[in-house]
Amino acid sequence: MNLKPLLLIPTLSLALLLTACAGPMPKQDPGEAWIGLQEEGNSDLMAERVDGKNINDGRYFEVTPGAHKLDVTLYEGATGDENEVDCQGNVNYQNFKAGERYKLVESSLGTHVSATLVDASGKEVAHTADFNCMPG
Repeated sequence: MNLKPLLLIPTLSLALLLTACAGPMPKQDPGEAWIGLQEEGNSDLMAERVDGKNINDGRYFEVTPGAHKLDVTLYEGATGDENEVDCQGNVNYQNFKAGERYKLVESSLGTHVSATLVDASGKEVAHTADFNCMPG
């Protein structure tokens, strides 16, 4: 029996999974606020939960107007080796507005890791406390 066709299934599955993550960003819903993520250097900032509920796409948040708690994970030194550090953080903001674009910007200085939520005009509207970080 030839095993080559059987090896094709996991390979194609992995390729499909990876291309799904790298797909185009969806269009913004005008009835919701959009929160993009910006990290520094070789870090990866991923959206995790809104108000305690897991989200489907770690590249952004989309929330209804009003107050929300956003949970994020930062993979600092995201190279996949033992030096990677996983950091958990959250930001609370009371006034998300429909149709507005926000950006959660990660900042690292030594062991101090935090993020700032800025509105479309670049004004800081909220800030995280220090992230809780553990070796990955």
